[in-house]
Amino acid sequence: MGLILGIDLCDSFSQISVYSPEKNAPDPLLLGGSDAGGMISTTLCKVKGSDRWLIGTDAYQRALMGEGTMVDKLVKLLMRDTSATIEGVRYSAVDLMAAFIEQLIRLPRIVYKEEEIDSIAFSLRVLDPDLLDRLTEACDKCGLDRSHVRFLSHTECFAYYVASQPKELWPNTVSSFDLTDAGLDYLEMKVVRGRRPQILQASREALDEAFDLDLLESPMGERMADTILSACADRLLQKKLVSSVFLTGEGFTTVDWAKEFLKKICNKRKVFSGQHMFADGAALIAYDSTLKESRFPYLCICEGRLSSTISLYALQDGRNEQLILAAAGSNWYEAKASAEFILDDIHTLELMVTPFATQRVETISLSLDELPARPNKTTRVEVIVSFASENRVTVRVVDKGFGDLFPASGTVIRKDFLIS
Repeated sequence: MGLILGIDLCDSFSQISVYSPEKNAPDPLLLGGSDAGGMISTTLCKVKGSDRWLIGTDAYQRALMGEGTMVDKLVKLLMRDTSATIEGVRYSAVDLMAAFIEQLIRLPRIVYKEEEIDSIAFSLRVLDPDLLDRLTEACDKCGLDRSHVRFLSHTECFAYYVASQPKELWPNTVSSFDLTDAGLDYLEMKVVRGRRPQILQASREALDEAFDLDLLESPMGERMADTILSACADRLLQKKLVSSVFLTGEGFTTVDWAKEFLKKICNKRKVFSGQHMFADGAALIAYDSTLKESRFPYLCICEGRLSSTISLYALQDGRNEQLILAAAGSNWYEAKASAEFILDDIHTLELMVTPFATQRVETISLSLDELPARPNKTTRVEVIVSFASENRVTVRVVDKGFGDLFPASGTVIRKDFLIS
């Protein structure tokens, strides 16, 4: 079996977890030297006069010694689609990210003496469609098979990480505080019981109380940060039955500075502090995607997953059948679907949107009047459903004509709408 990797890709640091079939669990890739602990600085350096690229702290050191040119904030560069000029050569954000990923996946290849990658999942704080498209292009440049690559939200990786833990840790709501240079995030996961399958419902909130990690470099700053987090705990955890709290991010590399905050969150709860939670969750999902049947008998509703099912009714073999175009719980970036129909006295396409765990059905109507006028049952159309996020949907109806009698006109009817 080839490598199964979970990578938490962030602007400041990236982390790798390798799924171990022997341990039946993710194995964090812990490095020695300057990148000890496996928090690899998301930094790239091109060594002067060569085609060699370095990443992590090695990149910083070479740049500081004047032996190379350093580029950091690679995720932000990719989001903005900007470029950098190094030794007179212009490198696009995709080129730079490809160079970083290539060096990043080289690390587990060396440690595990295995070149083949069977599955790789990237965990990202924000799932932006343009970012994902460019990240896909960067993975292509690294020679990664698209069918083996997945992009996941921090929220989803958190949910699957928690679901992989002993059930006594999550009988009720589970919370997490993620403190990094990018901000302070609060994540929450709970199980919606009484349904089959059971539902994992998870969410992430970027907190306004975020502060720069430089605040932790002085005793006064530590006290201020402790006060800020204590207020967050009071606001977010009170009146909730929270079983466990997970602390992660470079801000929680040590928790000695957060004494009052710890007192509040440890009250009748289990508290865990550490890194690799998102990378571990990504590795679990990467492994699960290689199996014929998922080991997680849950429907996950969270950032990155559709919360509603989109369907329509069509006549098939003489019966009016419901055709599901996108199901609740699907990854929106992978959920593009299409189907072809012959119109039978139909002038309006009606899509049904059904939010999970409800009986409510919303109907979205799309007029077909722009299609060429033809006799009944002589117009074939393709209905394409795609997504720009978990709640932004685009529906296109493409005229396909009807053989040589009625050639395709090229008409495309499009509608964009939001779902709950």
